[in-house]
Amino acid sequence: MTDHSASFRRTALILTATGALPFLAFAVATSILEPPTNATAGLWLQTYSAVILSFLGGIRWGMALKDTGADAGTLGLSVLPALAAWVILPFSIILMPNPAWYLALAGVFVVLLIWDWSAASVPAWFKPMRMGASVAAIGSLVFAWAVQVV
Repeated sequence: MTDHSASFRRTALILTATGALPFLAFAVATSILEPPTNATAGLWLQTYSAVILSFLGGIRWGMALKDTGADAGTLGLSVLPALAAWVILPFSIILMPNPAWYLALAGVFVVLLIWDWSAASVPAWFKPMRMGASVAAIGSLVFAWAVQVV
């Protein structure tokens, strides 16, 4: 995998950190806003989670396209986070609302993080950045769950 310039890596870090902010903001909003606005913040947190899981799957799809040694299975696996998130979303919002869906989304983030962390095709500089953003996402989802069950 190509080593990127320090400027490129810094930009990626800034964009990743900025992308983590909505997780934190929506999670805090679920705890400080009054009903029904706090539920709306939860809806946005879950929807944003689905969008970001789709984005992360797209990163893996892109890496597989660039990696001449990648197999078709990698392409298949790269769409699973998005599919899981977009299957969870209607259940969490409409069909069977329950705080446990926050944990289900967090679980998808955990599985994807483990896959990314263990993959040789993922650049080494990307892994710690990905870890930080994933901790923010997972922590926000677990926090939102805890706020609702307490």
